[in-house]
Formats: sequence, C-alpha cells, structure tokens
Amino acid sequence: MAEFIKLSPALPWVAGQGHAGLVTACAPDRLILESPMKDFKARLTHITVSLQNDQNFHFKGRLATEVYPYHFLIAPEEHQTLQELLGQIRKDQHIEICRSQDVEAEGRFTGFQDLSFLPEALPLFDHAEIDTKTSFLGHSFKLPILITGMTGGIAKGTEINRRLALAAQKFQIPMGVGSQRIALDNPEYAKIFSVKDHAPDVFLIGNIGIAQLADSDALDRCQRAVDMIKADALAIHFNVVQEHIQVEGDRDLAGIMKRLETICKKLSVPVIAKEVGSGIAPSSARILAECGVAAIDIGGAGGTSWAHIEGLRSSSDIVSQLGLTFRNWGIPTAYSLVAVKDALPHLPLIATGGIRDGLTIAKAVALGANFGGVGLPLLKAALQNEEAVEQTIEGFERGLRLTMLASGARTLNDLKSKIVRGRPYAELFERLVPSSR
Repeated sequence: MAEFIKLSPALPWVAGQGHAGLVTACAPDRLILESPMKDFKARLTHITVSLQNDQNFHFKGRLATEVYPYHFLIAPEEHQTLQELLGQIRKDQHIEICRSQDVEAEGRFTGFQDLSFLPEALPLFDHAEIDTKTSFLGHSFKLPILITGMTGGIAKGTEINRRLALAAQKFQIPMGVGSQRIALDNPEYAKIFSVKDHAPDVFLIGNIGIAQLADSDALDRCQRAVDMIKADALAIHFNVVQEHIQVEGDRDLAGIMKRLETICKKLSVPVIAKEVGSGIAPSSARILAECGVAAIDIGGAGGTSWAHIEGLRSSSDIVSQLGLTFRNWGIPTAYSLVAVKDALPHLPLIATGGIRDGLTIAKAVALGANFGGVGLPLLKAALQNEEAVEQTIEGFERGLRLTMLASGARTLNDLKSKIVRGRPYAELFERLVPSSR
C-alpha cells in the first residue's frame, strides 16, 4: 500500500486538455489529483504542477485508477523531476511544521535538568573579566554557540540562511546549513546555501546526509557540497530513524561506513559526524573516530524530534503512529555527551538537542562540549527578521555569562569544577539532616 505526503495547502495542477485541479497528496511515484471535473479519466497524460513560488513542474504519466480522487502515476523517466518536487515540498513543510507545531520530544528531557551549578555568592571578579572564547578545528570563536543546520526550504530558505549567517558573523560564532542534497541534485538551488556572499568571514559548515554516501560518487558529492558554499567543514548527518519514517526516505545504507572513511581521508575540509536527535553511543563514537571524523555533533534526544515531524507530514495512520512512537527515541543529550567524552576525551564535541538557553549552554560546556548547538529557537527567529535572530543569540550569551559570574567561573574551563548532579549540597543535606527519629 502506497504511503503519501499530505499537502496543505494543496498545489494547483493543469493539463494540456484544459483540465485543472489540486494535488492533495504525493508519493515517490504518483500524485493524488482532485478536480471539480471528475470525468477526464484516461484522457489525462500530461500535467503541470505549480509551487507557491511560481515554479512549474511538468510530468507525463497515466491514471493508475479510475477511482476518485485519481492517482496519476508518473512515467519512470520523470521520476527525477518528481524527486525535485518532493524535495522542495519536504523542506518547506519542515519549516512550516517547525514554525507552527510542537515538534520537540515529549517532556523535553535532555538530561541537563539533572544538573546544577554551585552558586558563588561573592563577587570574585568583575563581569568584564569573563572570557567566553573557545576554539574548534584550529579556529577561535567569541562564544561556545553553534547555529546548527536544521532545514532549508526553497521559498524561505535563502532568507533564513542569510539572516543566520549575518548574525553568526556579527557574534563571531560558527554556522551550519541544512542538508544540501537538493542543490547537489539541481545546482540552481545552490543560492539557498551560498551565505558567504553576505557574510564572507563566517565559519561555515556544509551538510549532507549519510544516505548520500551510498552512491559511488560519494566523495565527489561531498566535495561539491563543500565547494558550493566555500565551507570550512562538512557535517555528515546520521538520521536512520527519520529516513525510515519519512515517506520518501533513503533506506539503502549498505557500505556507507567504508565510504565515510575514504571521505574523511580525502575531503579538502574536516568532517563532522552529526546525529539529528537520537544521540551517539560510545561504541558508535569510537567507530566514527576510527573512520577519521574530526569532531562529533552528538545530536541527543530531548529537542526537535524529526521522527515526529515526519509522522506529521504523512497521510498514513501507520507512519503517523511511528512518528509518535519514536518521538522520544534516543539518548538524552547530556547523557550522550558525557558518555562520548569519557570514551574519546580528546575529540571535539558539539552538544545539540534541546539547547534552549545560555544556562544549558554552560552545562554542555561544563560536561566537555566545545559548543552548544542551537537549532529550533534560531530557525523560528530567522522566520521573523534579522533583529529577532540577534536578540535570540544575545539572550543565550547573557544567560551564559550570568551563569559564569554566578558560579565563579571566569573562563569556560572553570565551569567544569562548578557543576554537580542534582541540587547543590543535597547529599550533604541528606547526610546531616535525619529523615526520621
């Protein structure tokens, strides 16, 4: 039984014979057509589908069924064009769902809730003495904050990325873009990700999915992703759960790890292995390190749930339920961070997954992260305007600096000795105060 992506709003279609209507759902091999005229049936062989950005996609095919609404089966030679259409729809839907719906893990448990800093009541140093600088892959940054790559739609993606890049350059922090797959398949979309035209000094991280390494030209695709945006590093994201829930997901992952090793050796920039919400186990981290990755973004559970997002996109009850079932799947961010840091103490780490304030950035740094990665809050801000992005980052910075001041940590490294599990002095309290007599 075919699984479909529901379209809201529906997309207009028109045929050469004068018929017209709406595409209300789509699948990797067909479109679901509705029309006020329900008698065209087998006469339909060519249609044009229009996106909201006035871009048109032309298809030839046939009606697979005479039951209304009609299934228009796309001709095999048109499947690549259909994949381009699906790619645009997917990215725009990701943005809209993230903007308008609750897409985070239920309960939003990241593990950071289990941690506290030891407060320092005395003014041991001036606020101006606080040093938030950090280093990563041979570069220095003003703050341990990374704008993490989430998604990049067609209509809105260019402006979203421009706003994020300008803020990244202003605050001297790195930025990752969303998956570049759509631009690798069709170079005309490269402009969505070409943010160095606006922010030439930003440290930019490209992005490609692990499924793209299944192709024999994987190294070439990775290098093209780097060259396309003049990237300083390339993130290869691991999203196995998402791909298997996504209606049009890539599920053939055979031989990928061997190709990853080759890419790490031969690519012109460092490779970052990036999870997208399930976390990284120590055993997986060791394999990635053996492949030669320069850093790991542990992408833990507790923040944005891509399994849930893909469930929301689908018209299938089974897929929707899978999205709900796996909404909380994975290792909470703090737990994954500590486990990987213990296994690979010298490998640079990025903690993403539910980072929503400067206090949590401080906790991530205290546990060994070089950066706390921020995605959803900055995506929502970028959908507003440049000022909203800057205000969001400023809020994170002020929260981080206040945490450092209030815990007596002059540098980021000092935070490591100020953090405890549970409440400050809870263990001493329980030891000194009897529970009963």
